[in-house]
Amino acid sequence: MNGKNAQMFEIQLGPSGEVVMAGRLDATQCDGALRFLEAVAAPRVIDLARLEYIASSGLRVFLLTQKRVRGSGAGLRLINVPPQIHDIFRYAGFDRIIDMSREAG
Repeated sequence: MNGKNAQMFEIQLGPSGEVVMAGRLDATQCDGALRFLEAVAAPRVIDLARLEYIASSGLRVFLLTQKRVRGSGAGLRLINVPPQIHDIFRYAGFDRIIDMSREAG
């Protein structure tokens, strides 16, 4: 991502069926992200390697998704979590309720 695109948020299905998020998940993007995740049958893996920022309202997106996925008997896993994003999840205690792995490297 470069200058102008750094303010944007993207969410899509990756080649292996994982959900890929990139950019900034701020308050203005949360409803769209939640709608996307609700439309995916059972999003079990979300790749955050290119997520640069998450607002506190973005945490709700993951909490609601975890609750829905767990209700279907599955679990949610966040992969390639950048250190700054991992810290936010850890401070909020989400590392105790959502399986996540940091960026390789």
